[in-house]
Amino acid sequence: MHLQQVSVEILNQLITISNQLKDNEFRSPLAILSSNSIGKHIRHIIEFYDLMMIGQSTGKVDYDKRSHDKVLEENRVLAIEKMNSLSQEIKAISEDQPITMCANYSIDGNDPITINTTLFRELQYNIEHAVHHMAIIKIALLNVFSEVSIPERFGIAYSTIKYQRNSECAQ
Repeated sequence: MHLQQVSVEILNQLITISNQLKDNEFRSPLAILSSNSIGKHIRHIIEFYDLMMIGQSTGKVDYDKRSHDKVLEENRVLAIEKMNSLSQEIKAISEDQPITMCANYSIDGNDPITINTTLFRELQYNIEHAVHHMAIIKIALLNVFSEVSIPERFGIAYSTIKYQRNSECAQ
């Protein structure tokens, strides 16, 4: 499966979850999420993918430049529209290309580093990043919104799915 297909599948799973939540459920702070909301986690995933797509155009990506868009994390319908839009953009990726990633790990100052990477490597990173946040979202869904139907592989790393399948076959 191509990285683009995996990313679209992930975004579709997030859309499936978002469609089942009520607006207030999407944006409500939850104790089990350290007073964060499902919408905040979804917004976070969206912004990473969005910055990667901007990097496709500019040749530079900086995940520290997220806007932390409050509207996106509180407006379920807007988040769904943005995920649909990102899916279309990701489907249109036809080839890998070099990208420079910028990051700043200095808390007290501005000491950025640059790393040579590629669009496909960043797409792969975004997949793993999204799955991680989906696992956190899944904890909230199972404990607070048990009526939500969770897609089978939601929040499970693809390597884990393959490992589990191979373990079942070996028994």
